[in-house]
Amino acid sequence: MLKYFKYLLRLEWKKFNANTTVRVLVAIFVFLAPFTILSVKDLFKEAVPPFPRSAVLYEFPTVWDYQGYALGNWLAPYMLGFLVIYIITSEVSNRTMRQNIITGMTKTDYFNGKMLMVLVVTTVATFIYAMSTIILGFFHTDGVYMELIFDNNNAISKFFLMTLGYLSFAMLLSFLIRRGTLTILIYFFYITMLEPLIMAGHVYYIRNSSRNYYPINSFEDLHVNPLFRIPDFFSKSEWNFSIVLPQGHAALMTTIYTSLFLWCSYKLFMRRDV
Repeated sequence: MLKYFKYLLRLEWKKFNANTTVRVLVAIFVFLAPFTILSVKDLFKEAVPPFPRSAVLYEFPTVWDYQGYALGNWLAPYMLGFLVIYIITSEVSNRTMRQNIITGMTKTDYFNGKMLMVLVVTTVATFIYAMSTIILGFFHTDGVYMELIFDNNNAISKFFLMTLGYLSFAMLLSFLIRRGTLTILIYFFYITMLEPLIMAGHVYYIRNSSRNYYPINSFEDLHVNPLFRIPDFFSKSEWNFSIVLPQGHAALMTTIYTSLFLWCSYKLFMRRDV
């Protein structure tokens, strides 16, 4: 089994390691990982309650939350979502998907290779998140010690699950639509506009906490913006329910949606011609 996985990953590596688009997207993510959150440092320098002072964003243990939100809900969905879409749809347009099947690769092997690629990208992104957070916290926290560094409320595993959720959604759309530009447009439109609009309509017509259980919102709530505690307080007062999922609910829903997206991707790919 290990040999099989190595073979599939080696094949994916040979296809894309020299690809300029892939290299640029990976480089942007790696370079921006520690700097995304630093871009708002001056914005909170003189913040007054209920907004946090600037130091809270970068010191342990709260840096895990703010960095997780910055990378997990902004950088990863866009950069890595685009990466997954490009890797899959470019093989359709370049006809390398068909070539792989014609030359003896089964459709199951091909799909497993793409799923392994998604898992590797997710794992590497999680490692970058963990290392960048530790570095940021180390240079902004007085009296650092090991227990404080890893006082993160399972932040690393939540980041992994959240990133995998976004990428599984990108994977599903890639196998469904197959056209690169159109897939990217629909992916970005859904996560930035369509689902928030659906949730707004849901609140208008059905004012209860069921509006929290849509897929992208479930992913986001694993590393929700810490500043959402302010509007969340008012929503509890006015609507009698929270706008943020409990962490256990967010993890469960993300696991369900991710499994569903991957299963649908597999069934869709197996039934369609290459």
